[in-house]
Amino acid sequence: MRYLTGLLAILAASGSGLAQTCYDMTPAQQALSLSTHMFGGVPSEGEIMIRRAYVTEYNDTYRVPRWAAWHAERSYRATPIRSESSWGSFYRDTDVDDPVVTRDYTGLYNGPDNFARGHIVPYYISGGDRDFDGALAAGPDRIERDDHYDACTVREVNYMSNITPQYHERFNGSPDGEGAIPGLWYQLETIIRAEVDAGVEFHIIAGTIFGEDDVQLVGRDGDIGVPDEFYKIVITQYGPVAFLFSHRRQLHPEACELDAQLVECIVPISVVEAAAGLDFFNALPHEMEAALEAVDGQTAWSLTVGSP
Repeated sequence: MRYLTGLLAILAASGSGLAQTCYDMTPAQQALSLSTHMFGGVPSEGEIMIRRAYVTEYNDTYRVPRWAAWHAERSYRATPIRSESSWGSFYRDTDVDDPVVTRDYTGLYNGPDNFARGHIVPYYISGGDRDFDGALAAGPDRIERDDHYDACTVREVNYMSNITPQYHERFNGSPDGEGAIPGLWYQLETIIRAEVDAGVEFHIIAGTIFGEDDVQLVGRDGDIGVPDEFYKIVITQYGPVAFLFSHRRQLHPEACELDAQLVECIVPISVVEAAAGLDFFNALPHEMEAALEAVDGQTAWSLTVGSP
């Protein structure tokens, strides 16, 4: 993995999109982004990448994010219209060696497993005035590019290094048809999005978990790993709530199945730490870290969403 200095000439992975040049953030901008998005300290010792809208560690072995952390607030919902212009395009991330490109996923969606290009950090929080200059990525029509820095925020959320294979209909999407039940990842993101729209702020950490062997590999060259499990930790005003989802297979008995109720996926923070090999909130005083990890996630989630 490498960091580039100076000018980054980032082209659309397909080679047909409009080129856009994004400059590296200044040290001050990086420091601000790190403090904004990384709640409680970096949970691992690997190399991190600081983006405008999130902080992440990349899994070079399986070519997906290991984890990502971000802050979600209402102003970030002012995103460009994803279906217009090139805003919804995916891009290679030149900060990683041998970057994934969008065509590496060609055919997976319509294949037997129905794998989508699943964002870890969601597109819906890629907006906002990140450089505090009074302009947004797209102008009043939410289509035409207006602010260079904030346009790069959107682009970074669509880096393929923020993407992982996810079952679409069964996990990260909402199937068509009467009585169809949205996937658990989709359900959780929908709830968070609604709360953010209502003015609630969250810090979120999410990532992937793989078994020691028998990992499913997909993609054009058969070298992109399909996560066995996913997790998401939502830090609410009532404390952190950890969700652990089975995906391809269940590695840990606490991980909920794909057809579970969302509240059945809430687990203690310590369970996710052990499953993912991470140490959350380690930069906080020990007493505060212990208090956060002792929070009853079920109660905190109930208070957050206003349901039993």
